[in-house]
Amino acid sequence: MAARSRTLQLSSILGVSAVIFLLDWFYLFYADSHGLERAQAPTVNGMSFPMPLQWLPVMGVVLLSLVTWYEAYYRVFPKRGSIDPLGRIRLLRAIVFSIALFVFVLYVPSMLGSGWFWSHVSATGKSVTQIRDFGNFILNSFGSLIDVDMLWGYSTAQILAPAVMVLGAFAFARVARRIRK
Repeated sequence: MAARSRTLQLSSILGVSAVIFLLDWFYLFYADSHGLERAQAPTVNGMSFPMPLQWLPVMGVVLLSLVTWYEAYYRVFPKRGSIDPLGRIRLLRAIVFSIALFVFVLYVPSMLGSGWFWSHVSATGKSVTQIRDFGNFILNSFGSLIDVDMLWGYSTAQILAPAVMVLGAFAFARVARRIRK
């Protein structure tokens, strides 16, 4: 029984962290291809680090993900060796909602600022007036946020997306309280 719980623990922690790494890595490539300036590798006392500066937030997000999911696992399964029958469902719920929030915060602002999104909204808005009105509402409300410089957008997304992931993991991975009679 302990081997199964250890396998579940390692697979959930490493699996979710690998998914978070891939999502963040794809976002880094998207940001690079859409105007994020490449920075030189940092040098300290003549030593050059082989990793560019853009990779530092990605590595930080991966480390934060490892720690978050380790802690979330022990929130769902507080006793060693015992597996709660509903614990796997609670853990799956925490994983799904946290990754969904992470993706939403990381990718939706970039999608709203992309040209293909607005071309589809304008093409659909020609026949459906509600879509045209919704597109105008988004442009009027969030127009200044859509036109943010890529460096600011990347930095903000790298701060907010992991924060939302951590809050979602802790909110959804809590053990349900039993009602006392």
